[in-house]
Amino acid sequence: MTKTDHRRLKEIQNKLVKHIESELNDDEDFMYVATMLLKHSVVLYRTFLTDEQICKMLDYVGKTMSEATHNLDNYVDTDNKPPTMH
Repeated sequence: MTKTDHRRLKEIQNKLVKHIESELNDDEDFMYVATMLLKHSVVLYRTFLTDEQICKMLDYVGKTMSEATHNLDNYVDTDNKPPTMH
């Protein structure tokens, strides 16, 4: 990817996060957004993974989640440095 591509991905990601944050009015809204994103991701995964593979993937993700690895600052531009793009 070129620097322009990375910059554009960063812009889209930051706009998406700001938009989602602007729509969160209730404490439960965070859970609704997270649930919706996970459900849409699973639909995407089902296009190329079996249900068993998805279960293994989710189990692995659950076992390997950590604050150090999955810190929000690694994914969202909070300090004007390029975040990790996924």
